[in-house]
Amino acid sequence: MTDGDGYNPGMTEPTETTTRIVTAAFDLIPERGWAALSLPDVAEKAEVPLGEMRRIFPCKASLLTGMAGWVETRARETPVAFEYEDTIRDRLFEMLMERLDILVDRRRAVAAILRALQRAPFSVLPAVPALLRHVGGILEEAGVATGLPAGPLRCKGLAGVWLATIAVWVDDDSPDSARTMAALDRNLRRVEPLAQMLSPLSPRPAPSAEPGGF
Repeated sequence: MTDGDGYNPGMTEPTETTTRIVTAAFDLIPERGWAALSLPDVAEKAEVPLGEMRRIFPCKASLLTGMAGWVETRARETPVAFEYEDTIRDRLFEMLMERLDILVDRRRAVAAILRALQRAPFSVLPAVPALLRHVGGILEEAGVATGLPAGPLRCKGLAGVWLATIAVWVDDDSPDSARTMAALDRNLRRVEPLAQMLSPLSPRPAPSAEPGGF
């Protein structure tokens, strides 16, 4: 699928145009806020014709999925190198921390988005399928089955871990991200019993990195 057909961050690599749009959005959000941000604002900042902008991102929910896709693309450029002895929890911890490192210079934008979505949580519903696709990709890379019947529940569990952790990260001013790392480890451990309970339902054998959940 091409930009002219609509940007699908789970299916295609972002082009120079989509990258410019996403970067412009990240730059504008801290000063405008997410709720007040408009597509014409972003198009002007990105120096992209509004019609082209709307073909790529028809609405703000699609822009949000594009921003998530930008993070995933950056993460794929420098994949985490796993050690043989790493558990699934170790792998997921490193992969999610890598994504927070990618966002470190965009922390104020992410904080503004979270504040807006807390006030209007239903506005994010159109972006949920893309979030779950991204989370599924992370699980697969870590060696976790995401097919039926257990996969969707695992994706939802890890999405919850990500959102709970990023809520701590936006306010974490510690030099070594200690609060964030502690929260991520705690959140992964909380969902681990459910993931282990679902293991017998997995459509393929459990990864060799067990124990560690998922």
